[in-house]
Amino acid sequence: MFNLLVKISIRFKKAQRQLRGHLPQFTKAGLPVAFGRKLFALVEMLILALPYWLAQKKLAPLQEKFGGKLRMAVSGGGTLPAYLESWLDAIGIRITNAYGMTECAPAIAGRGYNSEIFATLGPPIDGTEVRIVDSEGKQVAAGEEGDVEVRGPQVFDGYIDNEEENRKAFTADGFFHTGDLGKLTIHGELALTGRSKEIIVLASGENIDPSRIEGAIGQLPFVKDAMLVGQDRKGLGAIIVPDWDKLKDFMTERFGHADDKTEDMHEDLALRDRVKNEINRLLQAKNGFKPYEKLQKIDLLKHEFTVGEELTNTFKKRRHVIEKKYRELIDRLFK
Repeated sequence: MFNLLVKISIRFKKAQRQLRGHLPQFTKAGLPVAFGRKLFALVEMLILALPYWLAQKKLAPLQEKFGGKLRMAVSGGGTLPAYLESWLDAIGIRITNAYGMTECAPAIAGRGYNSEIFATLGPPIDGTEVRIVDSEGKQVAAGEEGDVEVRGPQVFDGYIDNEEENRKAFTADGFFHTGDLGKLTIHGELALTGRSKEIIVLASGENIDPSRIEGAIGQLPFVKDAMLVGQDRKGLGAIIVPDWDKLKDFMTERFGHADDKTEDMHEDLALRDRVKNEINRLLQAKNGFKPYEKLQKIDLLKHEFTVGEELTNTFKKRRHVIEKKYRELIDRLFK
């Protein structure tokens, strides 16, 4: 019932934003297309009006848990996964989604009350220039993905006594390379799509952003963390950090049984295949994934990633550390 009410709320709010022009526009639609979308949105809102009213009544206790007067919640640092942002919005929590870096002291862009465009980071803050460039450093048009560069008074002057790093960090005209991938809407709102330094290139030449796939994998209740691997390989693999108790519950619910011991589950090849199949059910074309973005092999770790080793103090994955630590395991995946 709860999941159904959330889905109704998501559909209604998306239609409402379509009608109000509050969805991101990466290409300019012709008048007939724009009118058709708004008409369809209006019909959908009328159909869902009563179920949406019921959903809001039933979801109201969640808002009361935050004191009943919560105006907005802040998500800082970067973009939120689409499924998480939609879920929070559906239960009635408005998100101020902000983007920044330490080198930019730290604000770059933000979607507060100054921007109603959902699923973006909003426009750059006052006095800040943001541009998207291709691999050759040429600025691209709205809607095209590329490297995010920023220039403004809050951007640091450079690294002390390290000219080599400064040459890498800044363009000739003073823009700072953020290391993020993104695109701009036709009205100038920023949407991040990944990290340029983390892109995986398969042997066949396809470029894959691991963070988007890892975010999708994280929707599964029994997945604590995941890291995609596959650089210069024929396909993708993943190292999965499971919640073993929830995985046992899932296996029991879905298949009627599960091994009692974590050691047995860790070595269970059939279990790995079942987990991989559950993941690949999420990585389908209807959810925006390409055929080559499905996983060919996975392995389940006995232990969690820990801060100071595999994770930074802000819980970001230290990919080079993980790849070095689990090199033998990764090599076995692709044998």
